Amino acid sequence: MRKRLVIIGAGGLGRIVYDVLSNDIPMLDEVELAGFLDTRADLEMPEGLDCPVLGSPLEYQVRDGDIFIPAVGDPTWRKKLVAPLLEQGAEFFSYTRRASVAGRAQIGHGTFLTPGAVVSTDCRIGAFGYIDTYTILGHDVEIGEHCMVGAMTFIAGGVQVGNGVAIHPRTTIAKGVKIGDGATIGIGSVVVKDVPPGVTVFGNPARTI
Repeated sequence: MRKRLVIIGAGGLGRIVYDVLSNDIPMLDEVELAGFLDTRADLEMPEGLDCPVLGSPLEYQVRDGDIFIPAVGDPTWRKKLVAPLLEQGAEFFSYTRRASVAGRAQIGHGTFLTPGAVVSTDCRIGAFGYIDTYTILGHDVEIGEHCMVGAMTFIAGGVQVGNGVAIHPRTTIAKGVKIGDGATIGIGSVVVKDVPPGVTVFGNPARTI
């Protein structure tokens, strides 16, 4: 019996995850795409997307055979929406099948690697993360839980990223930089020095805004 895969979040990120999974035919032999969970009761899905919104993740009762993957861009909301499902003992699904992942890399549960992402040797990615298309993680990069890394980002070797960090597309982060918990890196930034927790930086070189 196939497990029922439920996507948390029916916005743009959730629909990207749905499209990637629905085009992975071998995977569909293992799981059924059951639907989305979203807090927006009035959300209208695009015409032709034949996958229902099953309810809110804050109220959903986990069923036998359910597995979940979060697809929410904002790390704070991602953590909030995952929490009630974790309390019910929910099982989370990690997807890495169409990314390039080095043999000793470690990927946390509930983390989604979009096709084209590259994870180099001895990287560690925490639970409930999202690594977008054509992002490259250099050797020994560490990324915490509930992080979002946007498309076409390059993170050089030895970078340490805390929990709940949002890194927007086309960012470059220099070797050995440390990014604190809850920080936000603006689109197209070049980060050459450490970023304190909770701070938003932007620009080239990235500065606090």
